Amino acid sequence: MGKSISVSGLGGRKAARQHLPSVRSRLILLALVLLVPALATAAITVYAGYRHDREEIEKHLQETSRALSLVVDRQFGQAEALLWALSTSPQLIEKDYAEFDARSRAAIRIPGTWITVADDRGQVVNTLLPPGSPLPLIQSRDHRQGLRPGTIRISNLFNGFVAKQPTVGIDTLVTARDGSELYVSINMLAETVSRVLADQGLPPSWIGAIVDRNGTVVARSRDADRFVGKPATPENVVRVRTQVRQGVFESVSLDGIPTLLALSRSPGSGWSTIVAVPRSEITAAPWRSALYLTTAGGLLLTLGTFMAWLVGRSIAAPVGKLVTLAQRLGRGEPIRVSASGLAEIDRVSDALASASTELRQREAALRASEARLRATHENAAVGIAEVDREGRFISVNEARCKLTGHSREELIGQHFSHVTQPGSVDQDLALFSRQVAGELDTYTTESLFIRKDGSSGRARVTSTALRDAEGCFLYAVRVVEDITERWAADRRQKLLIDELNHRVKNTLATVQSLAWQSNRSGASPQVAQERFQERLLALSRTHNLLNETHWEGASLRTVLETELGPYRTTSSRVTIDGPDVHLVPKSAVVLGMAFHELTTNAAKYGALSTASGRVQVDWTIEGAILTVHWRELGGPTLETQPIPGFGSRLLRQTITRELAGELDIRFEREGVCCTIGIHIGSADQQAA
Repeated sequence: MGKSISVSGLGGRKAARQHLPSVRSRLILLALVLLVPALATAAITVYAGYRHDREEIEKHLQETSRALSLVVDRQFGQAEALLWALSTSPQLIEKDYAEFDARSRAAIRIPGTWITVADDRGQVVNTLLPPGSPLPLIQSRDHRQGLRPGTIRISNLFNGFVAKQPTVGIDTLVTARDGSELYVSINMLAETVSRVLADQGLPPSWIGAIVDRNGTVVARSRDADRFVGKPATPENVVRVRTQVRQGVFESVSLDGIPTLLALSRSPGSGWSTIVAVPRSEITAAPWRSALYLTTAGGLLLTLGTFMAWLVGRSIAAPVGKLVTLAQRLGRGEPIRVSASGLAEIDRVSDALASASTELRQREAALRASEARLRATHENAAVGIAEVDREGRFISVNEARCKLTGHSREELIGQHFSHVTQPGSVDQDLALFSRQVAGELDTYTTESLFIRKDGSSGRARVTSTALRDAEGCFLYAVRVVEDITERWAADRRQKLLIDELNHRVKNTLATVQSLAWQSNRSGASPQVAQERFQERLLALSRTHNLLNETHWEGASLRTVLETELGPYRTTSSRVTIDGPDVHLVPKSAVVLGMAFHELTTNAAKYGALSTASGRVQVDWTIEGAILTVHWRELGGPTLETQPIPGFGSRLLRQTITRELAGELDIRFEREGVCCTIGIHIGSADQQAA
């Protein structure tokens, strides 16, 4: 089976080699490699020249456009100066329209310009008409909207009512003596603006245009009679209306010529000037250079290819002999070399002969080494696996299979996290990503895994990366050690030590408090000692209850029965009633001490000191609050309220400070009534 696979693989490689390039094709490619950069350099030079020329043209276009914009502003500036002078004329303020008409006609110096004045009734002055001519009644006030007295506005292009031609107005509002507003305008034919454009002497092939704020053509250096008064190209209209200040753009002119244009917006009038050059003028020279370069490059490539083919034919035969020697080397046959006429080919032949001997020696040593390595790998006590850069298993040993109970076939191709519990593999994945990236060579981590039978365990993983000579990741060797039992043992030991420390500290603190309180009560040393011993016995009894449950807590009922048991001579003398409540160790110790104090007080001074006295203890649970009611009945009648002693202070200290609970002690006539309220935690602590 293995031999047939090798033969078929060899046949496939031979078929693939038939499509590989030959020495001749390589030499031809070498010729191309030598020529193509030179041609590419020439092409880059041509393109760089084109870019340089285009940048110079763009710069020239921008400068011309800005200069044209300044000329237009200067033209409007003259008209604005004249308008300011006329708007302050006394004749206009006094509404002496005849005198103002004469003065206006004398002040006009710009050809194609006239002055109009309109009030609420219509036009009262129009220097375009002969003096004394009837004036048109123009009562529309739309053109006055947004215009305030003392300001000047340059209008967009409109068709003059009297002139019947495209016209531009420079407008202002003047307040007359009587308070009325007069609309004063200096009107200018579009031809006047066109003469400004013609005076700039643009090259014949260039196109210059002046457009108003709406994008309407006011003046054009070519075909003005066709396009003045019409909108500019749509993209230029958008640029004008969006108030593009300046820039260079590729566009198509109104007469369909692809152009490169520069646009400049006048800050005064808001009009825009456009200067465009046909793109054919920019690209003509580079296209001619490209044509010459293509022709010369084709000739050089043809000649270089032919020369490379001739040289390649002289190399192909000696290389064919090397193929024969290599085939003999592969079959293990002796190699005989002969001179080929090429020094490099002869050196390769000698190297093949030496390699034949060394190869047989190394093969023998390699087979022995592989056998030892395979035995070590398979018999190792820990799991060993190899994973690729994607984290998939490429090989596993028997110990790794036993770790999770999977077979070798089930593991190969799987990701190493396929049996890891969610959340515990995040660190492993992050470290493995860094290892693949080359940031780490080795790392160790722990994770939780699930065996095939559903059980879980804990493993320590050490991953080591293997890299090639350049430092690129090849694969990683992962050594997996099962630490489930050791981890569980360490955890149990730590838990026991922590619990022991906690219990000893709590017990010592309680004993210390009892001793301190007993000694400071003011009693004699003998009485203090007796009380201290009694309380230690009560504490011991509670500890015995906790020891029976391995310090997992005690039942409230059991604690009460332990303290009141000696006094339950009849069923009615001591009554204990309430639901089952499980107390945590701390609560059981504190309540045991409290019940001991109450029981001792009842036996000495209260209900248990008489034959007819009774003690009732009941409790309730509301949410997480346990409330215990202690009530003494039939005891000696109290005539006065007793002075609180050590027992009362001990109760208050232990309940309020130790358990953060509430305590209410009342001395009724028949005996003590005590209410204790403590927080007993979640619902699972309330079940005995």
